[in-house]
Amino acid sequence: MRILHPTDFSPASYKALEFAQHLRGLMGGSLTILHAYEPRYASPAQFFSRENEQIFQQADLEWQRALEQQLRGLDPSAQTILETGKPIPCILHHAAEHDLLVMGTHGEDSLKDRLIGTTTERVIAQTEKPVVVVSRDTALRRLSHLVVATALADPSERALGLAYEIATRSDGSLTLLHVVEPGAVDADQARLHALVSYFPGEARERIQVVVLPSSSPADEALLDYVTRNTASALFMGRSRGSRIFGSVTRNVLNRARVPVFVHP
Repeated sequence: MRILHPTDFSPASYKALEFAQHLRGLMGGSLTILHAYEPRYASPAQFFSRENEQIFQQADLEWQRALEQQLRGLDPSAQTILETGKPIPCILHHAAEHDLLVMGTHGEDSLKDRLIGTTTERVIAQTEKPVVVVSRDTALRRLSHLVVATALADPSERALGLAYEIATRSDGSLTLLHVVEPGAVDADQARLHALVSYFPGEARERIQVVVLPSSSPADEALLDYVTRNTASALFMGRSRGSRIFGSVTRNVLNRARVPVFVHP
């Protein structure tokens, strides 16, 4: 598994790096750490003289060297990329060469974040690769119990496949969870078991199917189940409304205290 970890050197990114390193060891893969930054000076026209331009260029060069050293110090065994440009296009470009992204998130802390999404949310909305979201307050533990939240749609079915692969490597258990309104249990139970039937007989023994009747919003029911059952990670399909404030996926990302895998 080729893992990409974009970092902004924040506390959430350090926590995400720790989880990325754990996944690399578990999956026997490689890790690339990326930091993208925008130039601090747009053009020489910003400088009053050639001497001032040289001073600022030297300062910029020293700053770049400091960033390179900081980046390499995060994990000497990882490949590192320091790139000039807007972070989201840089991340999406390198994501195409990797199997999984592991990103930190500080959650929504501005009006802009609430209206158009955080950097992590915007990457999730545009990439075709799975993204693991880790907040600063995420509790990292051995991946002994994985929960796959399904809306019985293609993205969550693909998330189930990824979760099963990780559960097998970590010798963990797997719960396929579907939140429904009270009264819809029987029909959805049959559809969930049909999903599990695609796995070999021994694999099916690892997967528990749970239909959870709840009158609460789906995101609240999911997070409550994860907490009560001491889940190690939550897997979800990408919501079609992920760019719109109030989607289930977005609310879960902002409130979860376990790593959340979002599959396109």
